[in-house]
Amino acid sequence: MQTISGLSAYANLFNGVRNRTFRMPAKGENGYQDGVLLPKLWPRFKLAPGEKIFTIGSCFAREIEKRLVSRGFDLPVCRYPVPDMLNEYNAGTILQRIESVFGGFSYEGEMGIEQTDKGYLDLFLHIHQTPVELPMLHYRRQVIAEIYNELKAADTVVITLGLTETWFDTIHQCYVNKAPSRAAVAREPDRFQFHRMDVADVIDRVSNSIALINAHGQKKILLTVSPIPIEATFSGTTAIVANSYSKAVLRVVVEQMTRQYENVDYFPSFEIATSGGMAHYIDDNVHITEELVEVIINHMMANYLEGAEVAAKEEVIKPNYIDAEAYNRFTAG
Repeated sequence: MQTISGLSAYANLFNGVRNRTFRMPAKGENGYQDGVLLPKLWPRFKLAPGEKIFTIGSCFAREIEKRLVSRGFDLPVCRYPVPDMLNEYNAGTILQRIESVFGGFSYEGEMGIEQTDKGYLDLFLHIHQTPVELPMLHYRRQVIAEIYNELKAADTVVITLGLTETWFDTIHQCYVNKAPSRAAVAREPDRFQFHRMDVADVIDRVSNSIALINAHGQKKILLTVSPIPIEATFSGTTAIVANSYSKAVLRVVVEQMTRQYENVDYFPSFEIATSGGMAHYIDDNVHITEELVEVIINHMMANYLEGAEVAAKEEVIKPNYIDAEAYNRFTAG
């Protein structure tokens, strides 16, 4: 629970009135543009032109990458021939990737590999993939390890959280991105478990990820929640309800992380995308339109890019949990 004094709460409200952020903006007002809501932001840090940004996360992270590269940033992940293969959907696999950079996790042996009649699948990679020969699978892992090693030299790390649903390999004690096939589960019924993470599960893994990065040189860390909904649920409920639960959990977690770590900020791509409703998604109701991605990235750059001007011109007062004396000073004028 977050507890602040009553006077400080009213000071926050009056700050919101001055900033015009205390209520939802009406159509035609600042904060409403192109059919979506664009929240005012008070970034904790700025992105310097050309700096190295390491991105980790689901397919929405890939959309961010393409547009940051076009704006002159250095993104190591984009040097992988098929960046979509690097999607990380859940907090468990994200933590494993970060641990692998600093020696705490290793993608070895048969871990995360499913054999099929047509070859081998790497369950740590994108859910949509075709089987390959085993040497190619191991070669991919080597190349990916080299790319992730560049996280050490990155100025900023962007982590996009996607889902709370994941699969766990009890034999190798690891999380995977791609669900094992039903045949694989039937062959080894005690090996794979479906995990639907709750707030505590995700907080534990995301907090450990951030702490590990900070332990090796504090960086700017920007968290986002992917607006891309779940494509298929194993939870027993509908995809619509399962997705709502998943995003709610992830949004709570990133809020906690920004309170816990001073070098962590949150960019509300999820709020922007979903504020426009399904009209801003393509026909599959899963992926958002290219036009909306541009709106989101432009809002990010307007606020986070060093030297960029934020479009809003009115006076901005940063929200703060101030004491009674500060409240009296604020209201006196």
